[in-house]
Amino acid sequence: MELLTRASELTTAPDPELHYLLGEALWALDRRDLAKQMHERTLAEIGTATTRMEKLWVARIHMRFGERDAADTIYEALVAETPADPEPALAEAEMHAAAGDWVGAERVLRRLLQVVPKQPRALEILAWVLEGEKRFEEEMHLRHKLASADERVETVRDFGRALERAGDWAGALAMYRRAAHMPDAEKDVELWRALERVDERMSTELAAGAEVRSDPSATGLVGFAGVASSFGRASHWSIVSVHELARAGHRDVYAGQLRGALVLRGDRTTVIGGGEINAIDVAAVPEEMMAGRNLFAPGAFGAFHTDAGPVVLTLDGELGALWRDTPRAVFEAGRSDALTTHFYLKTFTDRLVFDTGVQTRRLRMSAETGDPRALQLLGWAGADLRVWSDFSHEARGQILDDALLHPTFAADSAVLSYRHYELFGETDVMFAERMTLADRASIDELSLSVHKVFGAVALEAHAGFGRDWVRQLYLGRGGASLWIAPGRRSRLALSFDLARESVHAYAGDRRTGWVNYHVDL
Repeated sequence: MELLTRASELTTAPDPELHYLLGEALWALDRRDLAKQMHERTLAEIGTATTRMEKLWVARIHMRFGERDAADTIYEALVAETPADPEPALAEAEMHAAAGDWVGAERVLRRLLQVVPKQPRALEILAWVLEGEKRFEEEMHLRHKLASADERVETVRDFGRALERAGDWAGALAMYRRAAHMPDAEKDVELWRALERVDERMSTELAAGAEVRSDPSATGLVGFAGVASSFGRASHWSIVSVHELARAGHRDVYAGQLRGALVLRGDRTTVIGGGEINAIDVAAVPEEMMAGRNLFAPGAFGAFHTDAGPVVLTLDGELGALWRDTPRAVFEAGRSDALTTHFYLKTFTDRLVFDTGVQTRRLRMSAETGDPRALQLLGWAGADLRVWSDFSHEARGQILDDALLHPTFAADSAVLSYRHYELFGETDVMFAERMTLADRASIDELSLSVHKVFGAVALEAHAGFGRDWVRQLYLGRGGASLWIAPGRRSRLALSFDLARESVHAYAGDRRTGWVNYHVDL
């Protein structure tokens, strides 16, 4: 850059090549105003382009100025003159790809590959174009073919990246390790970051934590520990043990839960299956529950999530699960059967996501006689708007959530959300005597979630405010979390949440504070 500038200052004669190169260097440094001046000077010095090289310069300058039609005309003429010359065709394809015109880029590349079938750069750009068009199966086939025939770090790394994106972490790790043993691999910073990231995902993870929570009539002290191990295509198994002591008045109830899960991930689907064993010691609870003392109860849960481009559908269910929404639910030896469906529609490159869904639940309590139960049907619709994001600032220590089912993710962002909820319920007399749930609610809620990353520390804050038009009351919730990641393989998290009322009709204030630690072995 310095040499080009000095040469430009020393010469007075027209030198379009010098000024073109200087303009390109300034453009790369994001000094756009000066770059345009140099490019305009180049055009003035060239006048009517006659040589092949001058035409390429002029076409690229038109592209820089956003004049794609003018650039296309020049590139098309050059390609017509020499169809086997890859330079103008590749430049034209890159121009279309940079503008997001994947169809135009593919058309140019396919035409070149008909003349020069094994042109390496054309095949590489075609792989990126197929990715842009979300034709992942064709992209994967092409990248596999390129990586098998090419011993360059970039080609093998890019195949690994495609495998990682498709959820084949084991395959991606193998490609990254292969690339790491190639010449000049030590200079590829992106490769080593990817290798470290996937190696962490495939390692065994341990987690442990404690939680204190309260509702208007009970408090709970919770401890949990778990282990998860990955295999295959981003799949893993996990075992989690949860123990809670719930207290209401001077009575205590102990609940224990052992959950095992298998999470299988494909290209666009995730299938979760698992079971749990619940143990509830009700020896100290009211007389009507004495028949249920030392209750041992099995439960099962499952989920199916599919991501078909802009459409995401999730289906989650549980049968005989320990009802742990509030400490009072645990104290009453509650059980839950539930089915939840979510439908998401992503628009504007995922900046705006529409969400609708429905949940149906049957809630039960242990009792000496009768079968206290409540039924709930909850429906909602709304949208999430990502008002700000910077994914280059990504938190370290993004491992699995506390249930050891789903990956966690945090980066600089702010998301504004709106939801409308409609709740319909039915509660029998015995259930209502021990726990109050509203039979009807119609709620509008507006919420905001903000993430900010500072190196090894990440902060998250969220708040929501709503109005129940049936019960004529306001709902509010808020909380904050602090992530501390000493390294990429561990994470300490501290969180606190406060909620007033609930879309599930829980009355009063609920407070929850917890701490957990995750580590990859």
